[in-house]
Amino acid sequence: MPKKAGKGLMEKGAHMVRRKAIDPGGDPYLNKAAPQDMALCKRCGSIYHEKRWYKRDDLPEKLSQTPNTDIVFCPACQKFRDNYPEGYLTIEGKFVEAHGDEIMNLIANKEDRQLHINPLEQIIEIRRHDGHIEVKTTTGKLAQRIGRILQKTFSGEIVYKWSVDTKIARVVWWRDDE
Repeated sequence: MPKKAGKGLMEKGAHMVRRKAIDPGGDPYLNKAAPQDMALCKRCGSIYHEKRWYKRDDLPEKLSQTPNTDIVFCPACQKFRDNYPEGYLTIEGKFVEAHGDEIMNLIANKEDRQLHINPLEQIIEIRRHDGHIEVKTTTGKLAQRIGRILQKTFSGEIVYKWSVDTKIARVVWWRDDE
């Protein structure tokens, strides 16, 4: 007789399978009720179709001719409007003063690539002052990805911190040598 499965486990054949964890807190800005099938974000132009947000350029040609049924704010633009970041990235050190423009270009390129994958991951604000850069993002994952690409490109040190009760990530990257 097989052992009793623990909480969150299901028995499947001879091996155990873990159920996907469901986050009961969730993102407060995700739509409670989905928009009608074709919805257009009035700020960024993303299009909602078949339970997914698309960048307008990535929508198939046949769908781009369909009239939009609803004009809304996508969840990312609602966060932007309310200044509700879920990701904070701080970039510090002497390296920032010498290579600030390169870092800013890297951040812009990463955001542009990410928008084609998921238009709900956007940068809310970038502030440069006193030798460091602060970036606020609509998702913690985007802050984490930008930090990871900084680490991969320029080395340095990085620390990731996630909150337990909310979906907020704080990423700090620094490099003291020039």
